[in-house]
Amino acid sequence: MSRISDRQQTMGHQRGSVIILVTLSMSVLLSFIALSIDAGYVLYNQKRLQAATDAAALAGAADLWNSPFATAQTNAAAYSAGQGKNTLSSNVTVSPASITGLQLVNAQLPAAGAVSKFNGIQVVQQATVPLYFAKILGFASMQITATSKAVAGGGAVPTKYNVMILLDTTGSMNTTDTNCLGANNKPMTRLQCAQQAAITLINNLTNAGDNVGLMTYPPLATNTNFSCNSKQSIASSYSAVAQGVVTSGATYQVSGLSSGFLKNGQVNTTSSIAQALGAGGCSGIQAIGGLGTYFTQAIFSAQAALLSMSQSQSPPGQNVIVLMSDGDESSSQSQLGNTYKSQYGSECKTSVTAANTVKQTGTQIYSVAYIGGGSTSAPCSDGSSDLTPCNTMQQIATGPSYFFSDTCPNAAGGSVNLNTAFKTISYALTKPRLIPPNAM
Repeated sequence: MSRISDRQQTMGHQRGSVIILVTLSMSVLLSFIALSIDAGYVLYNQKRLQAATDAAALAGAADLWNSPFATAQTNAAAYSAGQGKNTLSSNVTVSPASITGLQLVNAQLPAAGAVSKFNGIQVVQQATVPLYFAKILGFASMQITATSKAVAGGGAVPTKYNVMILLDTTGSMNTTDTNCLGANNKPMTRLQCAQQAAITLINNLTNAGDNVGLMTYPPLATNTNFSCNSKQSIASSYSAVAQGVVTSGATYQVSGLSSGFLKNGQVNTTSSIAQALGAGGCSGIQAIGGLGTYFTQAIFSAQAALLSMSQSQSPPGQNVIVLMSDGDESSSQSQLGNTYKSQYGSECKTSVTAANTVKQTGTQIYSVAYIGGGSTSAPCSDGSSDLTPCNTMQQIATGPSYFFSDTCPNAAGGSVNLNTAFKTISYALTKPRLIPPNAM
């Protein structure tokens, strides 16, 4: 009997030990589950906070190029956590976002050319997340932090752009530019340099649905859509083109607005605009001269083509004119013709007035003053203007960040070559981008 009793007593002790172990194990397991719930809650709010700082950085970066930094800060703050519907959990305490401007060296848009004087933005925000089960271990809350950086883009505009490029093809564009070297390391003509820069522009316009066209001045005698076999002939005078006329008779248009300039992400060398710019083995448009410089009506014709396109779109795209010229208008009264000869002596002022009229409709104008190392202080050659070519091109532009030049000291980012200017413009027509950690 004593053996049975001893065995029963031993089994009783074992059962007691198992119950204790199970109880301890369950306690540890429940603690892990509880802590996992707290950790999941923290992670959920961390992701929400990061998403908010990303949105805030992108919103602010959209304003850096064209607006004061105060505007960028205000719009960034509006997208930060805790603002509007962009909230975290109700019991999470969110601190105000810290928003600072960045002057990035390797960004495509130069900080010096931005209205805000910054080409990047950083948003840092913190939040305090309450803990529930971790209180048992003495942890009542946890602080989380999210940081986001974004590089500037051209602004919060419709995703579709309608871009008309206006190039000078007067006789002076046959002048060699020693600062613009071709593939063989030999200087190109100013027109060849302009064509190369325009190719850079369209190659960087990768948004699906963008439309790009090309106009030149002086006007052509007949309307044509350029191809390698096209032969150019200049109109008898600028009056051969009535104001706003785009598609009939004499015209400034070389290639109409179209989205076919890209193919598989590269310049489509079979497109009219690419061939006009010398791609695909074509020599492209020529600077055959015949008339002096006068681009007031070219601006109006570009605007007419853009409005015709945008008014057929739903929603309307953003209209853009990219005007390249030396800014010095020099046509004679006979070259202006009967319609425009009254503007002789004030062509530079008239162009500025035309640009201001166009800008009031919402069309953005980028101007590129291609002075070629010439004087930046000499007055326009129109005879009685108090404007210089640099002043003229600056006033034609939508704002300081829309004005570029190879020579003019007051241009965005200082003096730059044509290729850099057009590449910067193409980037300004894209969206701001987030910067990966430690990328810049």
